[in-house]
Amino acid sequence: QPIGAMTPTPATQPSAPGLNPSISVIGDFIADASPDGSTLESGRRFDIREVELALGASVDPFFRGDFILGLSDEEGIAIEEAYLTTLALPWQLQVRVGRFHLPIGKQNTTHRAELHTLEYPHVIQRFLGAEGGKGSGLALSKIFAPFGFYQELQLTAIERFPEEHGHEHEEEELGGEDFEGVPAEAPNKRLAGLGYTARFRNYWDLDEATNVELSFSGGTGRSAEPFGCETLSGIEPCPGPSGETAVLARRSLVGADLTVRWRPLREGLYRSFILQAEVMRQHNDQPGLPAGVPATAAYLGPTDEINGLYAFGRWQLSRRVFIGARYDWLEATADAERDLSAISGYLQMFPSEFSKIVLGYEHLRPDVGERVNR
Repeated sequence: QPIGAMTPTPATQPSAPGLNPSISVIGDFIADASPDGSTLESGRRFDIREVELALGASVDPFFRGDFILGLSDEEGIAIEEAYLTTLALPWQLQVRVGRFHLPIGKQNTTHRAELHTLEYPHVIQRFLGAEGGKGSGLALSKIFAPFGFYQELQLTAIERFPEEHGHEHEEEELGGEDFEGVPAEAPNKRLAGLGYTARFRNYWDLDEATNVELSFSGGTGRSAEPFGCETLSGIEPCPGPSGETAVLARRSLVGADLTVRWRPLREGLYRSFILQAEVMRQHNDQPGLPAGVPATAAYLGPTDEINGLYAFGRWQLSRRVFIGARYDWLEATADAERDLSAISGYLQMFPSEFSKIVLGYEHLRPDVGERVNR
């Protein structure tokens, strides 16, 4: 048979193509041209901040599975998110089980590489972590519209709130040593020691081009905070009667966020505007120390009431070019010199729907130290 007349062999198709997961990869490459040295977490001028590998598929008619792995030189391989979502519950209920970004505020539910800016607002970094707040547990959500506009209630019960819990203040008190302390019992021994969050969203269409979202959030959880005794050489651990060097303290966070979007129907590809603002307040309890510890013992955990906010706006110049600006403010803690504030500007370019280039500048006035231009 002539070669030109050969019938091609059809490619073998999977027996159940609907079960093959969708796979995507996001590479987050960043360069720092700051005049006084790199301000990146890694200290490098050029860095692959993170690579995210995402896999998602419907498991069956009742569940969908989503798994996102983060790969970086600093952390290696980490589970960013891994959860099952129900697809067929009655009464318009939806349950999520696994690890996920917490529904606290607006921007925390967005992955860092997908933000309109280069990093999360400073209030989110301070209260929830540099990569946003995540949690492992259960999430319940329901959408309803009893008043003619959409509302959604999101509730979560998680292992720990916040999941990323640092001890910068304690390390400073203890001479820089990494000392977190050991409590008499684990925070999750009782159900009250778990983390709980809630978010109530309200959404209105003002006209065919404008919509508004107003939400209120809250979260609370208990964590181990150290105590120590003052000695001639500084603060040293002084165990309690059960050998504990930490007590359980409750940390709570409340906030509100507002988002206004404008995109005209006729010019939606070329003109749009987003205005977003968010305010948060963190409360830290100061628990009593165990009976039997020395009189010189002192609680070393945070006790401040801290407020913070940001405001962000983004205007579309053309089909592929946007400009944005953000203002950040954080109230000073007891050991800070002043309030933190920052002003930043951004230029976004989208060569296509699959790629994004962002140029950013930030003038940061930190709560301690000199001003920084980034």
